[in-house]
Amino acid sequence: MKSPLRYPQFGGVSAQDQLAYVRDALGLSKTELGRLFGIRRQALDQWNRGIPADRTAQVNRLVELAQFLQSRLVPARIPEIVRTAAKGLGGKTILEVLATSGVEPIYEYVARLAAYTGI
Repeated sequence: MKSPLRYPQFGGVSAQDQLAYVRDALGLSKTELGRLFGIRRQALDQWNRGIPADRTAQVNRLVELAQFLQSRLVPARIPEIVRTAAKGLGGKTILEVLATSGVEPIYEYVARLAAYTGI
């Protein structure tokens, strides 16, 4: 696993590194990562040369979420966790919620879990 990226929104981290970090942290294939952005794998490959300006914030939020999950969960378990349907997410997986609703519901879900379990 690559080391966490620090403050990618401030620049200095390549698009390729940001996307690779999210893929590694969440255990995603390129196709799965593309689905999170609503694009095909081929389009995602083009993002390695530069993320479209209108998608930069979305990528940054996903990098930050990956860092957050790694700080709160056992990193080796994250790929399984993001693919497991959860009652607290209406029976959807984290990946499904990310693709349809973005990162905010995931932060809220993890906060509820932490409050409930006392972790």
